[in-house]
Amino acid sequence: MKAMLNLVLTASLFTVLLTGCWDRTEVNDLALVTGAAIDQNDDNSIELTVQIFIPRGPGGGGGGLESSNKGGSIQNSLVKSAVGVDIADAVSKIQEKLPRKIFWGHTEIIIFGESAARRGVRDDVDYLMRAPQPRERAFMYVCKGKARQILEMNTRLERNSSEIMREIGKSRIILSVTLADLAQMLANQSGAAALPFIEPLDANTSRNHDNTGSFTNYTAVFRDDKMVGTIDDPTTRGLLWLRDEIKAAVVTVTPEGATGHVSLRLLKSETKLQPIIENGKWRMNVWIHTEDDALQNTTSLDLTSDHQAVKRVEAAMNDDIEERVALALRKVQHDFKADILDFAGEFHRAYPKQWRQNQKRWNEIFPDVEVTVQSDARMLRPGLSSIKSSRPEEEKEKEEEYTK
Repeated sequence: MKAMLNLVLTASLFTVLLTGCWDRTEVNDLALVTGAAIDQNDDNSIELTVQIFIPRGPGGGGGGLESSNKGGSIQNSLVKSAVGVDIADAVSKIQEKLPRKIFWGHTEIIIFGESAARRGVRDDVDYLMRAPQPRERAFMYVCKGKARQILEMNTRLERNSSEIMREIGKSRIILSVTLADLAQMLANQSGAAALPFIEPLDANTSRNHDNTGSFTNYTAVFRDDKMVGTIDDPTTRGLLWLRDEIKAAVVTVTPEGATGHVSLRLLKSETKLQPIIENGKWRMNVWIHTEDDALQNTTSLDLTSDHQAVKRVEAAMNDDIEERVALALRKVQHDFKADILDFAGEFHRAYPKQWRQNQKRWNEIFPDVEVTVQSDARMLRPGLSSIKSSRPEEEKEKEEEYTK
């Protein structure tokens, strides 16, 4: 009888605990954060701004929460801000303003304002990595001026500005860095980091209420977790070549001796680094291999049948890559002295003993590392046809004379 009573009590207990929904939280009880902006005020306090997704009913009306902007378009997000001594304090103050519980699991982007980035981001990244909810795959940005302006932008192509910035990050056309990537860069041997730097341009007019499509895309360089400067768009391309992170690009070149341009679409790119230490000198060999497709040819070069013409285009592509890489190296080695290329990691893996002996001197060694760059561009698809025959005869004769 006693055994039967224990069995009944155990079964009753499991009935309560295994119902599957006793601690369930309804979606309607959550404030889903899609984006966050971190700014620093003049008094060194932190202003945290969050973009919260507003559910909409089927067909865009009825049963859902909606709001309209001045242009008359339906908005799918709500922006809230609070000031605190740190992020945790600001989060608690935002929570006081909301009837729903803040949920970070859908965060797409996290943006630092320029002042916050120059102050230092290590403490903020530490909180974001320590807290259980923020997504490590959220894309990171630095914004010129206040970061909250990005979250307040009007949108048409996507539901909100966070989705716009997420798609830009996924495109791999600009530098793409997630929260996990940034934490790893801050923890690596060099302590340097790089984030995409955006400057919004005012493209909002009476006929176009979408101002998310106008940005200048630079790169913010960090040394010891503090932003020390920016790299412009052309030089950023060289940085992406060095980091082996360029996955989609169109490069326009002018072959030597030709009139006009050839635009090439990048099909594949691979960068290999070879660290060398000889006689106390630190060197890095860089090999860049690309496979490309000719998109447009405004020269009179016949890329479909003239092998020498193809070679001239490939040589121009190699020159363009090596020039951009040289600009990037000059910036990071001599201007900023910040190893955002992770040369430190390459030397550490190849020469662990020498690295341990010189690790503390790396900031002195890095600017003097001799870098040799060799590019190998291959044009795989020159196009199905050529309009060379329609070019003026004098242009043909000039270019044919150059090839002799």
